[in-house]
Amino acid sequence: MTTHEVDTTMKTLSSIYNNADQGSMEDQMIYASRNLLPKLVEPLPLQMGISDKTSTPLALFDNAGGSGVFTHAVQQILPKDVLEKSTFLCADNAEGMVNLAQKRSGMEGWINTEVKRLDATNTGLLENSFTHVGLGLALHVIPDPDAVLADSKRILKPGGIFGATTFHKSNIFWAPDARAAFASFPFEAPFLKEVKMQMHDQGDWTTPEWIEEHLKEKGFTDVKVTTNPGRYFIKNAEEFIVTFGMMVNWLMNSLWSEELRKEHPWEEVKELIRKHLEEKYEGKGWEIEWKVICSTAKVE
Repeated sequence: MTTHEVDTTMKTLSSIYNNADQGSMEDQMIYASRNLLPKLVEPLPLQMGISDKTSTPLALFDNAGGSGVFTHAVQQILPKDVLEKSTFLCADNAEGMVNLAQKRSGMEGWINTEVKRLDATNTGLLENSFTHVGLGLALHVIPDPDAVLADSKRILKPGGIFGATTFHKSNIFWAPDARAAFASFPFEAPFLKEVKMQMHDQGDWTTPEWIEEHLKEKGFTDVKVTTNPGRYFIKNAEEFIVTFGMMVNWLMNSLWSEELRKEHPWEEVKELIRKHLEEKYEGKGWEIEWKVICSTAKVE
């Protein structure tokens, strides 16, 4: 992507995140948070040493936590007695995501969890205060990832564990189906020439080898970086729209002119996508694939 495309897409994505708790977008985010997204974060807790055998209470910070997918995953894993003695902070810089996480926390009964709005690059939290800091699918999106690393080191206790997931550069995910759908529209529907997995030019968070070296350079120890492929069965066209509608809206608002969006609003685009997918997959379900990089390290 060009610098202009990066600036535009980042601005649009930020706007969508800030309004993630509004109308149908809230329903889409909650659905994705309960179905697809937990599978993307699944490798992270175990690689951070968190399991149903964990015996010591955690002080866990889910940074840039969105709708709290990582927080929820850890709470589902920990033994009950350890969970009840642990503390959780789930924070995000987007107000819409914070509201979503607060709503989920109440509905789903998260234990000892505070949800608040914080800047991941400068949280202002007390140093040496957490045993674990985790970021799910964030460092390839946040414009200053090194600031996040520095702040994470500052707030982790000695021996504390840092963990993060990012998309692999060869990840394809929802893009092929969306691209083919756009190409089938009865009008010119702009689509990215290449859907880059990283939204900024600070390092290469989509390449495992680079991440490993970079974390070591930043002073982390016991660095472990793994690539985790995964699959998810999309039941039908409707589930694709519900799960990835946010990303399609992001593309439309990033690449389409205001005039084109007025001529072909989301309701029309949604039906065109549905028609294409129902024809392509003959009304049946299909699998989508992804590659997620899971990176963990220790702070001395």
